[in-house]
Amino acid sequence: MARHAAEPHRRRDRRDHARRDRALVRALGVGKLLDHVHSYYRALNTGDPDKVAAHFTDDAVHYYTRLGPHEGARTIGEHTKWAVENLEGQWYIDHAIEDGEQAVIEWAMTWRDPETREPRLDRGSEWFVFRDGKISEVRAYFHNGKRNRSGDLIGFDHKGRGYTVLE
Repeated sequence: MARHAAEPHRRRDRRDHARRDRALVRALGVGKLLDHVHSYYRALNTGDPDKVAAHFTDDAVHYYTRLGPHEGARTIGEHTKWAVENLEGQWYIDHAIEDGEQAVIEWAMTWRDPETREPRLDRGSEWFVFRDGKISEVRAYFHNGKRNRSGDLIGFDHKGRGYTVLE
């Protein structure tokens, strides 16, 4: 019985934590770098290599945890085109902060398995380095595994904390 009585309190704590997270992002503000990252993510969702490439310096490098680095703005843009056309990939920013010439985001990507057409969701974080107002480096950290297909943090209330989820 005491266990059930604690449940509403636990849910309220989670909602309060989600509000604090959103308030922190608002307090930090969306500055020029995060405006650029949001614009980049809108470009990602079009699959247009030119729109994506326009956000990067010509010599930019995008590093991944499971792929080799993509070097150059055009190469980065072409990779995005493939993901949109073949996986129906769509990206969402869940949280973001910036400081100096760097920004960090937590993101979610929805996509469809090309063989089964099953909807999937991956989560990750990206660290952006800027030069002359454009992205010069991205370090992408994400999980795409068979045992934990979404890469969700186990035991973390993604939906309750305002993160993107598959319905």
